[in-house]
Amino acid sequence: MNSIRSVINGVVAVTVSLLAAIFLLPRFFGYQPYMVVSASMQQSFPVGSLIFVTKAEPEEIKVGDPITFKSGTLTITHRVIAIDDHYRKFTTKGDNNDSSERISFDALQGKALDFSIPYMGYFAAWFITLQGKIISAIIILCLIMLSITLGKMAESDDEESEGKKGRKKVS
Repeated sequence: MNSIRSVINGVVAVTVSLLAAIFLLPRFFGYQPYMVVSASMQQSFPVGSLIFVTKAEPEEIKVGDPITFKSGTLTITHRVIAIDDHYRKFTTKGDNNDSSERISFDALQGKALDFSIPYMGYFAAWFITLQGKIISAIIILCLIMLSITLGKMAESDDEESEGKKGRKKVS
């Protein structure tokens, strides 16, 4: 029973640590996670992956950098293919797109790191919903309760076996 309890405790600890490392730690260092929802950057950022964006000033951006910007109500990450300092515009293009777009320096949200965590965006999108938070909390609480219950059962088994050792057999 103690080995099962140890495994459950390990699963809870690893799960909570991974969630913290993926969703909280990057924010501590100034990175905002985003889920990739389209195939416009498929070669670099597959659909469903999680990317991290850090704040950047327009002067820090170079041709070839993936940037995240606002376009109306959408948040988009595309690669910079040209910079017009005079008109304060970036020309960006998705790696999979045929067309480009010109966006204002003011629309810049930040620079995306040039890596992603595949499929984690799906989990992140689900996790931030109320349903996702509730189900995740219930699963973690159930694992903790199971671990406590198994611990209590192991303690009572130990006490029972100690009690049997203390009794002498009368013949």
